[in-house]
Formats: sequence, C-alpha cells, structure tokens
Amino acid sequence: MKQVATPSVKTPFHPTQSKEMIDAFLLPLIAMKAEEAGAIDPSYGALWQSIVNLQQAGGKRLRSYMTLLIFSAYSDAPIESILPSAAAQELLHLAMLIQDDVIDRDFTRYGVKNITAQYLDHYKNLPEADRTHFAQSSAMLAGDLLISEAFILIAETQANPTAVLSAQRLLAKAIFHVISGELLDTEATFKTDAAHPLVIAEQKTASYSFVTPFLMGATLAEAPQEQRDILQNLGHQLGIAYQLRDDIIGVFGNEALTGKSSEGDIREGKFTLLIDEFYRRASDEQRTHFDTIFGNAEASSKEIEVARELLKESGAKQALEEMIDGYQEVSLSLLKQLSVDEAHRQAFHQIINLCLQRDK
Repeated sequence: MKQVATPSVKTPFHPTQSKEMIDAFLLPLIAMKAEEAGAIDPSYGALWQSIVNLQQAGGKRLRSYMTLLIFSAYSDAPIESILPSAAAQELLHLAMLIQDDVIDRDFTRYGVKNITAQYLDHYKNLPEADRTHFAQSSAMLAGDLLISEAFILIAETQANPTAVLSAQRLLAKAIFHVISGELLDTEATFKTDAAHPLVIAEQKTASYSFVTPFLMGATLAEAPQEQRDILQNLGHQLGIAYQLRDDIIGVFGNEALTGKSSEGDIREGKFTLLIDEFYRRASDEQRTHFDTIFGNAEASSKEIEVARELLKESGAKQALEEMIDGYQEVSLSLLKQLSVDEAHRQAFHQIINLCLQRDK
C-alpha cells in the first residue's frame, strides 16, 4: 500500500526531523500489516504486533536519514518521492537486529524485550526447550517479513524506473554482504581460523549500514558515477569506524543508554577488533588472566570489570580510539571531494561526528 507523502521539507534537515518523517511513514504501514495478519489468524497478527512494539521502542533511523540527505544533495526532487526507499533501510536494519539477537542469544533491544523475549512470554506454558526454539523461530520469521516489506517499499519509490531497479539490487547486495558478516562473526567465537574482525566489520556493518544508504540516495538522485565512487569509499571508512566504536560500546558502554548488556561480548567470547588488539599488545600475564574470563558464560560482573581493566591497561582500548580517529580523518578528506553545497557538506560533517563519537 502506497503511503501518502507529507508536504516537502526544506533540506538539509536534522536527523530528528528525518526520524519523525520515517516513523510517521512506517508506523501506519506496520500497523496495517498487523491488522491484515490478524484477519488471517490472531497468532499471525500477534507476530506483527511484536514487530510494532519493537519498532516503536527505539532506534535513531540514521540509515534512512543518510539516504534522504544524500538524495537531497544531488537532486532537486522532493525527498518524499524516495521516502519508501529510505524507510526500507530501517526495515532491513530492524530485521538484522532481530536476527542478530537470536544469533547472540540476547533478549533485550532498545531497553525492552526483543521479539524472542516477547515470544518466550507468549509460549510460557511450553516445555523449556520447545519454548526457546519456537520463540527464536518466531523472531526469525519476523525478520523475514521485514526484508520482504523492504523490497516492496523500494518498488513504490517515485523515481526513474531504472534507478529504482538499481536500488533494489543495492538492497539485495546489502543482504548478501551482511549475512556474510553475520556468519563470519558467529564462527569467530569458536573457529581458530576465523575471518579477521576487520573483514567482518566490512561485511556486517559497512556494507548495509553506510555504503548501501549512501549509494541508495545517490542512485535514486542519479548522481554522477565519480560521486558515487567517493560515497562508496566514504561509506566504507565510516562503516569500519562505526563498528570499532560499537566494539568499544559493547564492552564499556552504559547499559542505561545502549539498552543492551555490556557484559555479553565478554561472556560470549566475541572476537572483535578490540580483542584482536588486546592479544597483540597484552603481556603473557595479562593474556593468561584475561583468558580465565573471556568466553566464560558464568563470569561474574566483578570478573568482567577485571577484563575491562585489562583491555585498558594493555592499550587495546586506546588503540581502537586512535584507529577511529584515523578513519574519521580519511572520511573528512573524502567529504571535501563531494560536489555538494556547503549546507549539505556541514550536514555530512555532523553525521560523521554523530556516528563516530557516539556513546550508544
């Protein structure tokens, strides 16, 4: 069902303004799907309602903002014409978060119960093993639904049909790469010859969180190819740095701000770039002590705090901060090569700072 466009917004605009637009676009769409699903069977309607609950719980909507911002930088057409494609980025992102939580065995997202946790409550009368299996199965199905809807939204975008087809291919390519990253990230917890964390960051984060939104906006605006090439490089640099920041937040973040546990990565034994730097820099004594905690599902909060101190004492945390600074410097250099007006350049500058200096 096509959404009715609201009056055009003068651009560039602030991320919070974009978030309001995207939420106003998506909520009626998801609520309508919940109603249609409920007409088939109340259980199906409940699955869509769980999606509504999670979608409303949080999220910065940065991917859609970047798509709209780049489109507005290279096109005079109203941004409402591509609002469906921008919103599709958020449906894909929510799908990936839902499925990532299943993989990571997490039960909270945005500080509330994620889909799995909602269904653990829903299936509370089942035997424990069945309860977990069916709750995770429901979450995976919810992710599939959102991916399907994302493709439908791009098809409803008011742009050159050739550009719309290219946008759909970009979405498919993003899924191809992010699933690669998810698989490699999962295997990194138990394979001795696992992919390097940098490769995982490129596939899992840079591809769909930055490169795709950048290229989506540029493609729908029919920006020159040389500008798209710069944007692709910029998205790659930002995506890696964003993941580095995420690695730090995953261990040192404030749970009240992130809405997620900051102890899970240590207990799970998640081999991130932060951990890679630790093993390269730590003394034998530090490694030995760290290994008694890292990957120990029963590690106490006090032991995890010890692990955090070891990550800082070894210089690993500081090394990642310096790497982020380096990626930010390259990103700002690429920004200077974009053929955009000064107002948009400043908006791009702000998004770089927002992504790389965040605390959640």
